[in-house]
Amino acid sequence: MQIVINNLQFPYDIGCRILKVKHKDCPFSQLEDIWEDITPITFKEIAQLENLEQRRVAMLNYGLDRLVKEIKPELIDKKTLKKTTTWVSQDGQLVTKKFNDTYELYKVNGEVFGKARNSWSKPDDCYYVKCKDTSTDREYFIWVDMKSVANTNGQGWNWDIKKVNAIQAIAWTIQTDIPEGCIEKIVRQGDCVLIKPIGKKVKSESTRHLTESEYKNLLVAES
Repeated sequence: MQIVINNLQFPYDIGCRILKVKHKDCPFSQLEDIWEDITPITFKEIAQLENLEQRRVAMLNYGLDRLVKEIKPELIDKKTLKKTTTWVSQDGQLVTKKFNDTYELYKVNGEVFGKARNSWSKPDDCYYVKCKDTSTDREYFIWVDMKSVANTNGQGWNWDIKKVNAIQAIAWTIQTDIPEGCIEKIVRQGDCVLIKPIGKKVKSESTRHLTESEYKNLLVAES
C-alpha cells in the first residue's frame, strides 16, 4: 500500500510518519484509528531515504524550524551586506530600496545523518547557508559543498573552514558559463538569475560558481 504526498508515492508506514510530523490533527479519516500510535519521522530517517525526491518532499513536510531544533547546527560565520536595489511599484514607478541582507553559514555534524549509505563510516559534516527572500522575508536553507566553496574562492582543496565565510557560500549557489572577469552585472529575481557579460559573450567549456567578489560587487538589483 502506498501514500501519496505532494504528488509523490511513499511506502505506507513512511508516508504515515511524514504526515504525522507535519499535521497536529489527522488529515485523513482513513488514518483516524491509528493516528495517535504513529511516530513522527526524524531527520536522520529522512536523510537515509534512498530516493532523492522522497527526501526532498519529506523535508518540505518536516519543516525548517523542526530541522534546526533536531540537528543543532553550529554557526560558522555571519555576514550582512548593505544593499540598494530598484523595485517597480504597483503603479509602474521605479522605487529605490535600501536594506540589510544577512547570510549565516552553519555546520551540521555528520553524526546526525546516521551511518553513511552502504558504509559503516561516519558521514562527513555538512554545511548550509541561511538567507531571506528579498521581497517576502521567507527564510531559506541552502546546502553547500564547502570544499567547492573554498576552491572557488582560491583556497584549493586543502581548505580551512576558518577562511570560508557566508558570502562565499551564497555566491557559490549561483553558476555561470561566463569566465571570471567577463561579467558586467548580475540581476536576480527570486530563483531567476540574469548575468550580463562584458561585450560579446564568451562561453567557458563548463559552468563555474560565482566568487565572493563577484557576488558583492556585480549583483546590482534583486527582488
